[in-house]
Amino acid sequence: MDWNDEELAAAVDAYQAMARMEVARKPYNKKKIYRELAAQFGRSPGAFDYRMQNISAVLKELNQYWIPGLKPAENVGANMKPRLVALLQKSKRRPRKAVVGAAYKEKLGPMRQWLIEVARVEATVTYGQMMSAFGIDRFSLRHAMDYLGHQADNWGEPILTALIVGTTSQRCSTGFAKEFEIEDDAAERARLYAYWTQADVPRFVEPTTGIESLEAKAAQFVSAQARPEQAAFRYRVFIACDGKCVVSGCSIPRALDAAHLQGRDWRLGQNQAQDGILLRKDIHALYDAGELTISDDGDIHFSVAALQHYSQFSLIKISKRL
Repeated sequence: MDWNDEELAAAVDAYQAMARMEVARKPYNKKKIYRELAAQFGRSPGAFDYRMQNISAVLKELNQYWIPGLKPAENVGANMKPRLVALLQKSKRRPRKAVVGAAYKEKLGPMRQWLIEVARVEATVTYGQMMSAFGIDRFSLRHAMDYLGHQADNWGEPILTALIVGTTSQRCSTGFAKEFEIEDDAAERARLYAYWTQADVPRFVEPTTGIESLEAKAAQFVSAQARPEQAAFRYRVFIACDGKCVVSGCSIPRALDAAHLQGRDWRLGQNQAQDGILLRKDIHALYDAGELTISDDGDIHFSVAALQHYSQFSLIKISKRL
């Protein structure tokens, strides 16, 4: 049975209302909303559930905010899509904080890549470590987890966000079980380890070309390191050094390392921004080998052997942020 304008508009209004509650972090019951719509228009709750997923697909295509828990159902229909677009454009009741999504969206690819590296070493990360590693708040983390979890599910993979656990419980939150209908998160982690330790499994990492913001570049820089405390350290140092080698000025993330200052040790918890500097990989190697030293005043000193290759940096003075 075709959908008339009244029930389609009601579905869009209900979706927008749920979106506003979502961004405001207010609880709501999707099933109850579907039942109320079904009773009003004589359709099944499942029909409204699927229509909501169609709305997510249209919003995704329009590059607008969509509810993470309503994964897009792409088969909208040639006649249905323009009607939904028209209703969405007409509606003035947009999620007022849709910009919240932009704060983490450009980090989703690096987050996924990092979690894959964590799975490959058969480890877990805590919610706090995830927030520290990528410089995001709990609200953004929640949306990122929903997106990455449903993305993995859509691609036929184990749910990647099962790797994110509570510090004390070392288990996933109850929201994980509700969202993905997985009661045994430990078993899902075992599936993840088995899946991602296969050498020939493609990673489906989202493209990161065109990244402009410093925070997005920092997130990409983080994703090369699986160890949580090291990942957070890399993020902090990258941001503090403006994404550039303090000696050469190189700003290519793949060519950079976050180096602990001499006398600082990550095993002692010395992983704050002031504990490190950003160095180009070759310069980092010289620093660790003692072929490069940096005085307390920030003066650069190369060994005689290194000086012939790095003389252009010999007169540079840097700030170590001690």
